[in-house]
Amino acid sequence: MMENPFYITGIIPEPYFCDREKETAWMVRTLGNKAHILLTSPRRMGKTQLVRHVFEQSSIKDNYYTFYTDIYPTTSLNEFVLFLSKEIYAVLVPKGKTVLDKFLAALHSLAGSFGYDPISNTPTFNIKLGDIHSPELTLEEIFRYLEQADKPCIFAIDEFQQIANYPEKNVEATLRTHIQKMNNCLFIYAGSNRHILENMFNSAARPFYNSAEQIYLDCIPKDIYTGFAAEQFVKTARSITPEALSLAYDLFEGHTYYVHNVLHNAFAYFDSDKVLDEPDINKTLSDILEEKGRTFAMVMNQLNYQQKETLVAIAKEGKVSGVTSARFVKKHALKSPSSVQYAISILLEKQLLTYQSEERTKVYSVADRFMEMWICKTY
Repeated sequence: MMENPFYITGIIPEPYFCDREKETAWMVRTLGNKAHILLTSPRRMGKTQLVRHVFEQSSIKDNYYTFYTDIYPTTSLNEFVLFLSKEIYAVLVPKGKTVLDKFLAALHSLAGSFGYDPISNTPTFNIKLGDIHSPELTLEEIFRYLEQADKPCIFAIDEFQQIANYPEKNVEATLRTHIQKMNNCLFIYAGSNRHILENMFNSAARPFYNSAEQIYLDCIPKDIYTGFAAEQFVKTARSITPEALSLAYDLFEGHTYYVHNVLHNAFAYFDSDKVLDEPDINKTLSDILEEKGRTFAMVMNQLNYQQKETLVAIAKEGKVSGVTSARFVKKHALKSPSSVQYAISILLEKQLLTYQSEERTKVYSVADRFMEMWICKTY
């Protein structure tokens, strides 16, 4: 079977990775200058793939231990500690017993919880949440290991804003205290919840204030992306019209994941001898929305009426500023500016909305572009 060149899951192999040359060079240079990085982007713009791509660059891959963990599912410091330790263990296992033993020896607080595999002659990581009795102590041990590791380390923590929701007090301050003492480990803080991350790193009252170089990941320019996509079709002896590629890009204003998803499905759905055109792109999109419709309906059913009507109003606008203006409230028959403001705060917390700052004004849109299209079609 012919390999689909439009990857939407897993790590993207180098030949199928599109552009991000400037961002990659900037991140490699910044890490080389021993600075931490804050990487923000709308959801599904490709920040995870960019981090993994940076880790594959020879100047990083050959000189650092690189770790990546997504803490979006975590709700406590215990889980945070578990995710960090599992990632370090997974990365070090292939490095050999000596390297792995050094890490396990550092985790005194969990020493009695590791199993042992007699076949591979190595400990097994079967730590459970209940085994972490003192997360602050285990966290200290993890950072001590990273500081004493035999190679410099880079640790990428995705959806870093989650730590702001943990019930434990002073998590930000605790992490910052450890990190600012470290010389052997750099951190990439990544996330899509911009309003929380901006407050964490740009407010003088917060522990992480001014502690990282910041980069925002935007769309890949249209000519670069469509040129890349056309090349992938040529390489696989498939055909697509320039108009179809242009439509796929414009439908989502270049939002990487969604354009890639449509092309991935179009590549898979249609016969290899078919020249894909604009109707094929529209048919593929319609099929995707139908497939995802049940999930989107369940999300909508979990919102109260004011949240739902606010989300629908923003979806129909596409992008909107002045969400509390009389014009916007009246146009969409919303209850009041204050109710809209409160609904938006909840929708941001649920990551159903996102925003971009343009000249000190917040421009809101639905975070999931497929969901935005489904809402417009359904409501």
